[in-house]
Amino acid sequence: MPPLFTSFEEAWAWFTGGGDIGSMGRWRERFARGRGQLLSLQAPLEQRAAADAILDVQDELADVADLVMFTPEMLHVSVRGVGFQVIEKAHPGDVLRQDVERVAQRAAKIIERAAPIEATVGPINVFPDALVMEVHEGGRLGELRAALAEATADAFGIGDAQYLPHSTIAMFRSPEAAPALRARLPALRGRPPARISIRSLEMARWWFTGIEAEDLPERDVVRTYRLRG
Repeated sequence: MPPLFTSFEEAWAWFTGGGDIGSMGRWRERFARGRGQLLSLQAPLEQRAAADAILDVQDELADVADLVMFTPEMLHVSVRGVGFQVIEKAHPGDVLRQDVERVAQRAAKIIERAAPIEATVGPINVFPDALVMEVHEGGRLGELRAALAEATADAFGIGDAQYLPHSTIAMFRSPEAAPALRARLPALRGRPPARISIRSLEMARWWFTGIEAEDLPERDVVRTYRLRG
């Protein structure tokens, strides 16, 4: 299994110290295990400041082979993985289709009591399976994630200590992307972060139905929640 980190500094030290990144195909095989519909509670990055900061970084790295960039509509900060929607449960984290609405309603009671969250997006960092932008918000998203534990388990297999809010901006077609990233990312990490305000969450359904293992999932929104205020 890929390593888990308790700080962004730990993740950056791991990568710059020679940590091995994975491939999209291997990640999908390990994570989805043949299942096609992942439900996630997440904060969309709707504000222009975040989108512009991420697009600028993506443009700087557009010539790096083996990067698969996320499109603007895919950008988000995962808060809690609800689980894979299935007809019959076969794995931990599976959610029956008939239970989705109940989970959504329980989540609404928690999320809609929360106040908007001020945050910054950046700098760039690397996790074993993804190129990410760090999100710093004083621990508020972690508190919301913990409150949501009464509504849903977490399908991502991480504990609260390893929850590092981030926005994935690209995944790796192969580990061959690593040398170029080690050369290019230190300069990009010096860019100032973008300030944003998180005022909504959504329950999104991600479809892992592409023919090729390297196909990015598609997304539709099951429900949108507005934070208080």
